[in-house]
Amino acid sequence: MDKKMTRAYVIYIIIGILYVIYAGVLFYAHTENRTPAQAAQIWDDKMKKTEQNGSVYYSTLLPTEDISGKVIGYNTNHMILEVYIADEIVYSVKSNQKWTKTTGYRWNLVALSKYDAGKRIVFKVTPVYAKSVPTDSFYYGTGIAVEHLIIKERLLQFLVTSTILIIGFVLFIYVILIEKNMNIDNSLFNFTVFAILLGVWLLCETQILELFLPCQVALVFLDHIALMIMPVPFLLFLRNMYKSRDNIIWSIYCYFNCVVAGIRTLLQLFGICDLRETLFLTHISIGIFVIIVFGFSIYEILVNKIDKQAKLNIFCVIVIMISTVLEIIHYRMTGKSAHYGSIGFLFYIMVMGIFILRSSRKMFLQAKESEIYRRLAYTDGLTGMYNRTAFIRDTDNRFITDEKMMQKKIMPTTLFMFDLNDLKKCNDNFGHEYGDRYITMVSEGLKKIFGESGSCYRMGGDEFCAITSDTAKENIDKMLKELESFLKEVNRQDFVVPVSVAAGYAVYNPDADKSLDDTMRRADEMMYKNKQEMKKAKV
Repeated sequence: MDKKMTRAYVIYIIIGILYVIYAGVLFYAHTENRTPAQAAQIWDDKMKKTEQNGSVYYSTLLPTEDISGKVIGYNTNHMILEVYIADEIVYSVKSNQKWTKTTGYRWNLVALSKYDAGKRIVFKVTPVYAKSVPTDSFYYGTGIAVEHLIIKERLLQFLVTSTILIIGFVLFIYVILIEKNMNIDNSLFNFTVFAILLGVWLLCETQILELFLPCQVALVFLDHIALMIMPVPFLLFLRNMYKSRDNIIWSIYCYFNCVVAGIRTLLQLFGICDLRETLFLTHISIGIFVIIVFGFSIYEILVNKIDKQAKLNIFCVIVIMISTVLEIIHYRMTGKSAHYGSIGFLFYIMVMGIFILRSSRKMFLQAKESEIYRRLAYTDGLTGMYNRTAFIRDTDNRFITDEKMMQKKIMPTTLFMFDLNDLKKCNDNFGHEYGDRYITMVSEGLKKIFGESGSCYRMGGDEFCAITSDTAKENIDKMLKELESFLKEVNRQDFVVPVSVAAGYAVYNPDADKSLDDTMRRADEMMYKNKQEMKKAKV
């Protein structure tokens, strides 16, 4: 299920990215502003607020001194905005798209001139959606000063969310480049996707991106897409820590969340409902998500003996809950956000990221160690060739299923047998060092000649074998002639004894051979005859 669901949400993320790009290019809010001047004070208390016919009006008298080069900064989320100075409209933001109502997330910097001094300025703010509430925050000063003040107020949150996003991308690159060949579960991959989506969502919430990006409507879609799909990779990551990971509830929720995301996206695409209007569906999904996580966590604590990673995760979740509660309390008392929740998420990402990295590296070392042992089990230490154990494994694997006859049969096979002549004489007269050199010289030649089209094995001592699927007589003769040429070249180097190899082969014949053991026996008989002929030729 994990792999299927991972593919599903990755595909959705790709579609979502394309949709965000599409929105960035085509969906925009129509903006009109007077000639911008160099565009810092917080003017929250200066603006008088009134409401009429579904619109909110903010008004104040502008300073009487020269205000050229100054701006008033105001943030709108899903708002139509009209700004009047002395009953003259000087700035407006409205949607001119058929497929979406929103004007996006945006900072509005209304340029002022010296002729505006002492006049009344009115901001008419009309929510695009019934439940949208305008912000009461205004900024006054030069454009650069206002931007600096906005960034300064949100700098901590921006740094925290940027760090989460960077950690997510670093972990993602680690997974793709370092862990791609490791045979481990995809928990780390799911965690990295969750971290990236969390960072993107929190970054959109900082209200800094809209200062610099022209595609404010696209930010709306990016924000919602990240929030919609975020629970799935987190749940796929989390379930692997619990013994109840196979419970069907995990799967049902993941599919349910994907369906919710799909419905919301389609409603937006067809212009039926904007993402903001269907946000309650994702809130319901997240509520169910919290219940599932909380329920399974309690179940694991009470019923199953949870491991170290699950304990650490539960501790981190508690930290997030506490930090979120503290942020809510702070906001209720002061009316301003303290970003405790973002810091709690950063703590979670860092702690769990480090723990998972350490766990994955441990698994990597174990896998590497297992690979070494596996290689030793199937490899001859002196020559680097496969050994007899590998030969048995590979001959057993040469069975294939005949789909027409619905029975197993042996694939086309040519089996070669080789025996080194005078190896004992070399060992007795010149020592095992030269005997080993004899063996390695021949093994290199066999691998070069027969290894390209098959596999070579050292069966033990001075006996070697090769298996290939090439059964053509002309190709077999060609390889044996290449062996002869190789031995002639080696003997030109004046080794301590003449280097010679007795060779024989047999092609698997289903009419004559019951198994490859019979083929090997025939190849061995041919090799033995060749060896006897070589001995007679010496005499």
